[in-house]
Parts: sequence; structure tokens; C-alpha cells
Amino acid sequence: MNLSILLLFLPAATCLFWIMMNICVSRRTSTFWILLILSVVLMLFFVADAIYATPGMSPDVVVYSHLITLFTGPCVLPLIWMYFDRLRNHRRFRPLHFLWVLVPVSLFFAALALTNVIGKESVAAFLTDLYAKGPSVAPDYKGSLVWYYYLWASVSFRVAVGVELIVALAYFLIYLFKRKIRIVHLIGFLRNGEAIKVLELQLFNMIIPGLFVLSKVAVFKHVLEAHPWVAIVQSLFVTVGFFVFIFCALYGEKDKITLVQAKHVMLYNYNSAIKGPIIEIMMEELLDEAEQDALLRFREKVGENLQLDALTPGEITAVKEKLFSSVAGSWDDSLLSRFQNLMVNEQLFLQPSVSLQDIADRLHTNKTYISKLVNNTFNLGFPELLNTLRIDYAEQYLLNHRDARQSEVAKACGFLSASSFNNVFKKITGVTPKVWLASNDGGNA
Repeated sequence: MNLSILLLFLPAATCLFWIMMNICVSRRTSTFWILLILSVVLMLFFVADAIYATPGMSPDVVVYSHLITLFTGPCVLPLIWMYFDRLRNHRRFRPLHFLWVLVPVSLFFAALALTNVIGKESVAAFLTDLYAKGPSVAPDYKGSLVWYYYLWASVSFRVAVGVELIVALAYFLIYLFKRKIRIVHLIGFLRNGEAIKVLELQLFNMIIPGLFVLSKVAVFKHVLEAHPWVAIVQSLFVTVGFFVFIFCALYGEKDKITLVQAKHVMLYNYNSAIKGPIIEIMMEELLDEAEQDALLRFREKVGENLQLDALTPGEITAVKEKLFSSVAGSWDDSLLSRFQNLMVNEQLFLQPSVSLQDIADRLHTNKTYISKLVNNTFNLGFPELLNTLRIDYAEQYLLNHRDARQSEVAKACGFLSASSFNNVFKKITGVTPKVWLASNDGGNA
């Protein structure tokens, strides 16, 4: 297989690369599943398209690749529309949003049924003739079943994709005026590093793949075989376009990005549900490694939040604390609610080995912030809060299981041993479990 044929399969290889990257590396952003499905559909389409443009393929392979094209081709633009809709609105899709699937399904199964009726050999012969000479050969088959196959599998397919292209163009023009999309924004982003909306950037990225799809509708195989460089140029263009499009899709949770942020893509590839902890971790790491002059410049940008005249080592800690509080303010209530649900409703404190790191992992944050949250909210350290919750639970357990052995109570309440349970109980309540239970005999009766 020569290099020119390998280049035809380059877009499919790019799709496979991003499928694996998204599965292994990307976080589950709001656009994750749409992009994954789009990548799989495009990979199948590009494989079938490469076979379509490769000379010398067997008739069977040509027939199967054509069927794959009939299904995947009309899926591409609707999936892209769903991606943009999710990027803009972050909403769930209802069944009505998937009605477009009827078009590719109808094209595929009708063509498959006609292929079974006509015979695979006859369809392969017709497609070979069609690919070699263009649509001018179609009238020679008029009146036969092959003619109906041509009308459905070629004409209807091109009409469907053409209508989708018109709708996509209208969609683009609406956004062009409604969202004030301007080419100067892209120039400012590329030349000056200015911030640009992710939605706007992705619309610009769609131009190259859009031209590729348009050329696929307009160019027939006999043109590609006469000018193989056309297929190679198409392949290279769509590879670059798709690579850039998926790369920028990793910023699905951000409204705007800059060129500097674009160079650190995985820092900004986060799920919106854990945006707060991600930003906090990033800032803490940056502050830990920042030099003195960088901290001074940072202080100037933060402004009134950091009212310091100089940055001594002690004041650097104050910088971190104030920054921490500023970052945490917008999501503190939500995290506290989730923390309380985890500890009270799910009773995670009853697990003897539960640690601060376990809580942080469950809440998608870090243990430093959970520790600060507990201190600020309950005026207790995390171990003290655990013990308090366990002792509260132990009191109810003792009232309901008066004959239980102390080791049984300790195990049920999350303690590793009866002695540690006894010591903690006495420390919090001031008496041993036996004395406490005896003093509560009357209340229980």
C-alpha cells in the first residue's frame, strides 16, 4: 500500500486517536458523550470514504463501504449541531431531538433491502460503473431495480446531506449576526492572544470540515481517480480541521479561552461540577512555585482582596488564605451540602478506616479544603468531627441495644476497638458508656 493510499485513511486514524484520548484522558464534560459518538461516526465515515477513493477495491468492499457512507454521512451534521447546542445551553436532549436519526436509518436499511433484492454483484457492478463514469451512466439503468437503488442511495443521499448543509449554513449565519461573531476576534486570538468564546472558535473551526463535506457531495469517484491529489488534499485538510476541532472541544466547560490557556489544554479540561476544586488546586500549585516578583504582580491584579504592603513569608501564607477564601466562596455552600449528605445521610463516619482523603475523593476535591471546610463550619478538626458523629450514633445505639457488648457497640459505631470507643466516649460525654446508659434508664422508660 503506497503513501497516497495511507494518507486517505489519515482522517480515520485521527478519529481513532481522539477516541482513545477522550476515553483515557478527558474528563466527563457536558459535551463528552456527544463528541465521542461524533468521533466514532466520523471514523466509520472516513474509513468508508477512503475505500471509496481507493482504486482497485473489490466490489464487495465497495458495496459495504457505500452502505456505511449512507448511514454515517447524514449523521455528521446533526451530531455537530447537538454538540453546539450542548455547548451553548448545557441542556439534556429529549427524544424529539433525535428524530433526524430516521433519515440515515431509512437510507441505510432501504439500500440494504434493495441490495438483497437486486443482488450484491449487480449493485457492485453498477457502483463500479457509476464511480468510473459518473452519474451520466444512470439513465442506462432506467426502469430496472438498479435505477431505484441509484435514486435512493445516491440522489436521496445527496439531497439529504445537501439539506443538512443548507440548515448548517443558516445556523452559522444566524450565529454570525446574533452572537456578533467576527473574524477580527479570531485574528486577535491567534495574533494577540486575546480571549475568544469557545463557541465562536468552534464555529470558525467548522469551516474546513464543512468545505470537505461539500466537496464530497460535489466530487465523484471518476474525478478522484483522474486526479488522485484531490482526494489526498481533501484528506489532509479534514485531518487538520477535525484535529483542531476536537482539541478545542476539550474546553467545553469554559465560556472563553486565550491562546495561553490553549497551550495548557488539560488544565482547563474539567467537568463543571468540580470546577471549584480544580481551580483551587491550580492556584495553590502556582502559588507554591511562584517567585517573589510574580507574587507581587499577582497581588496587584487581585487588588483589594489582598491588603498587604510587603510579602514576607508569613504574608505569603495570608495571600494563600485570602485567595483560597475568594475561590471557595462561590461553591462553598454546595460542597458543604454534599459533605453533610455524605456524612449524615450516607453515614460514612461509620466506616472505621474512613479518612480525609476518602471524603475528598468522594466529593471531587482535595483534603486540604475539606479540612478547612470542617474547621470553618464546625469549629472542629476532621478527626474530632468523626468522633462526635460516632458518639452521637453510639448513644442511640446503646439505647436501642442495651444488652450489647461494648466491643459490638464499638464496631457498629466505626471504632476499631472497644478501648478506643470507651476513651473517646468518656472524653466527649464526660462518663463511660456504662455510666451514661445507667443514667439514661429513666429517660428510656
